[in-house]
Amino acid sequence: MFKSLIPRRKAEETELAKSQPMSELAQFRANFDKMLSDFWKSDIEDLWDSRWGYDIQDSENELVVRAEAPGFEPDEIDVQLSGNRLVVKAEHKSESKTDSGSTTSYGKVYRSMTVPKGIEADKIDATYKNGVLEVHLPKGEQAKAKRIAVH
Repeated sequence: MFKSLIPRRKAEETELAKSQPMSELAQFRANFDKMLSDFWKSDIEDLWDSRWGYDIQDSENELVVRAEAPGFEPDEIDVQLSGNRLVVKAEHKSESKTDSGSTTSYGKVYRSMTVPKGIEADKIDATYKNGVLEVHLPKGEQAKAKRIAVH
């Protein structure tokens, strides 16, 4: 109780202490993690898990996106490159009839991501096998990394 009545002088903080680099790093990490978790976030909730697991591999010559997309047929998946946005849409409708009635289920998923400029759109290849969508995006010269010499 009396401690709050006693005046104290604050110690001078150094510029490094004022900037709090670890909290800035933690904030960057939190923002980066949020970006990754929202990467394939759906605008429309589907009937099953709306967050596909995905993996992105960036090599010298191509970008490869693999996404878990169980429950679809290849003709129900639409892959497009619009500018520098890769757009994946999938839609599934299922109807079953029994003696007591019929059941209809419907699911729709939409995902998009920004890809580097310079992807060769006419050479993009997409395959769907065992519930996994794999999209190969070949890089043109503009999209390839260039080594910069440091002197």
